[in-house]
Parts: sequence; C-alpha cells; structure tokens
Amino acid sequence: MNLSDPVVSAAMIGASATVLTALIQLRISWRRELKERERGQPITKKTRRGPVTAVFALMIAAAVGGFALSQYFQSLREADRDALRADLQARLSEINATAMRLEQARTTERAQIENEAHHADAARLGDEGAVASAVVAPCKPECTEQTALRVALCARVPAAASVKEVQLYTRFEDSRQGWADSRVQAGQDAGEARFSEKTFERPDDGGAKQVCQGFVSWNREKSRFARILVKYAL
Repeated sequence: MNLSDPVVSAAMIGASATVLTALIQLRISWRRELKERERGQPITKKTRRGPVTAVFALMIAAAVGGFALSQYFQSLREADRDALRADLQARLSEINATAMRLEQARTTERAQIENEAHHADAARLGDEGAVASAVVAPCKPECTEQTALRVALCARVPAAASVKEVQLYTRFEDSRQGWADSRVQAGQDAGEARFSEKTFERPDDGGAKQVCQGFVSWNREKSRFARILVKYAL
C-alpha cells in the first residue's frame, strides 16, 4: 500500500488530534467521577462508559498513528532506495561512457599504430625497391640493333608511388659478375645490348602501376640477363 506524503501527514495529524482529544476527555471524566464520589452521588453507566470510550478512542488513534508513522518511514526508505538506485544508475552510465571512450581511444590508437607501421613498411619497401628481370635469347643471324627483338622490363609499384630512381643492370647468362658490377646507364651501349633512354609507366590492377624500361640485345651467341630496380616513395 503506497500513500502519498500529504495523506500520511493528514493521518498522523488526525491521529494526534484524536489522542489529544481522548486524553482531555479521559481527564475530564476522571475528575467528574472524583467529584461525584466526593458528593456521594451514584455513578451512572454513562459516566462509567466515558473512560472506556476514551481508552477505545486512544487505541484507535494509536493504531492509526502507528500505521501512518510506519507508512511514513516506509516512504522515506523507498525514497532513499529510489535515490540510491538513481545514483547507482548514474554512476553505471558514467562508467559505461568512460569505458566506451577508452575503447574508442584504444581503437584510434591501434589504427594509428597500424597506419604508422604500414607507412614504415611501405617506406622500407620503397627504399629496397621493386625488381623486374628477364632473359633475352641470342639474336638471329645477321640481326642488328634495329631488327632485334625489343622487350620491356616492368616493376610493379603502388599507384600513388613517386619514382625516385631506376637502376639498370645487364650481363651475359653465364657470367659470374655480380649485379653491382653489371650496372649500366640508360641509352648506354652495354656490348651489343642497350636500355632505352626513357622510363615509362602504365596502369596495373589492384591499385598499382608498372614502371617500365625498354631493352634490346642483338648479340647472336649468348643470352643476356636484364634487370631493373625501381626505388620509390609514398
């Protein structure tokens, strides 16, 4: 049973007024009975019922007052419980919001670290360079530089990459010469072999592009290795 504060207050005031009135009536009846006994007058049933009625009224008032007081204390406990529940709910919401902010910060930090690692890997790969190589068979008899088969060596790099340097290498297939000693310049005659003077690019699938260099060999006896190394930046 839930009673509002005004109802509880009214019940307590009514009970208090009843108790006070009953006490006054009980005192008046008691004094009247004493006076009648002093005068030797007989005590009537009505007179005797007066204190009983007052006591009965006191009992009822006490019951009403006790009930109203208990309801009042219960309402206070419920109000305290509601306030505690609201406070706990507010703190829980604050904790959840803080946890979400921390999780978002960790996610952002993780993405930033992964992005930096990706850029670091891309920069390292760009410094190492992308490689392409090919083996060119001997030229047919009586072929010349103008009639020999031309090939294009293409290294695959990211589409957003800017080319920093293209290194060119060529040597005979059976040569034991290292690549560092086999480097040549674009347009330079490398002993019946030559790389074109200009590099060109062409698109590729998957967000990449190809950086290419033309090559020709007109040696009629030996096959040649041709190799390009493309260094780039992102």
